[in-house]
Amino acid sequence: MIKTAGNERRECPRFVFDLPLEINHKDFHVAARTRNISCSGIFCDIDKYIPLKTKITVKIKLSLVADGRKIKKILNFPAKIARIEQDKGRKTTNFHVGIRFASLRDKNQEYLLQFIQQKNVKEAKQLKKMYLDLKEMEAKLVELEEGHPTAKHFRKVIEKAVSELDTIAHILDHEINELKTLD
Repeated sequence: MIKTAGNERRECPRFVFDLPLEINHKDFHVAARTRNISCSGIFCDIDKYIPLKTKITVKIKLSLVADGRKIKKILNFPAKIARIEQDKGRKTTNFHVGIRFASLRDKNQEYLLQFIQQKNVKEAKQLKKMYLDLKEMEAKLVELEEGHPTAKHFRKVIEKAVSELDTIAHILDHEINELKTLD
């Protein structure tokens, strides 16, 4: 059974991140790791039931580049439990929890958005590099094909993969450009 606080309408895209976080309340303290994060909330797994709409404080540690230097930030912000679902697939009692930020001070939200942007640009560039490496491998396999019988099979597999990736590679370029222009 999933319990949610009102109709959920996502304001911000979610990004998959595994970050440590702390959930604090006057009656308890819970350590967790994010499954995904956006500018409006967090999704994580915890081992404690927390009722819907419970007001909490969330603490997250981030590393990002600002003004040309790497900085570490600890963000504390008020939030509330917006969704809770018991995980019945595990032997331990775990809960999937959606946490909605009550408010972020402008500077904290700026740091969070900057972190998300930097992380996603970095990963999109890594994917683009992997795609280009695969294309290069395809070209090298054409040369090897003349001298080695197995190279032909490798080339066919790589050629098919490159063909499929060609149709979506432009999405990475678009994503990189969009993320670079976010403010």
